[in-house]
Amino acid sequence: MTRRVLLVDGANPAMGRLLFEYFHRGHDYEVESVEYCDDAVTALLHRPFDLVLLLSIFSRWKTWPRARFSGIEMLKQMRALHIPVPVLVVSQSILAEAKEEAVANGAFAFIPAPINLAELDRLVALALAG
Repeated sequence: MTRRVLLVDGANPAMGRLLFEYFHRGHDYEVESVEYCDDAVTALLHRPFDLVLLLSIFSRWKTWPRARFSGIEMLKQMRALHIPVPVLVVSQSILAEAKEEAVANGAFAFIPAPINLAELDRLVALALAG
């Protein structure tokens, strides 16, 4: 069974391209990439995904551009809409507040950047197993 991964990479397109290739070629996942949080929520409502990688706690919204931790708002929207897909948040932000808020709002894990690929693989396996 092919796993489907949604990358939300608007705040970090270079990392998005790297991870797209990593999951698509290196692990044979079906990968879809979107730039904005609103596009991610729309995709999650219309297509099945097994995992979301939110590549920054500061990922942008087209319709709500000034949210402080806009990635947190995406997690809140997912919970409000009962979208039960595990989310791994990758962020260069080292703010403890951001990490705590992400986990409190449904993130499966918060991964600091730069990414340790072995740790990413471990967390992806745990998220997909649950």
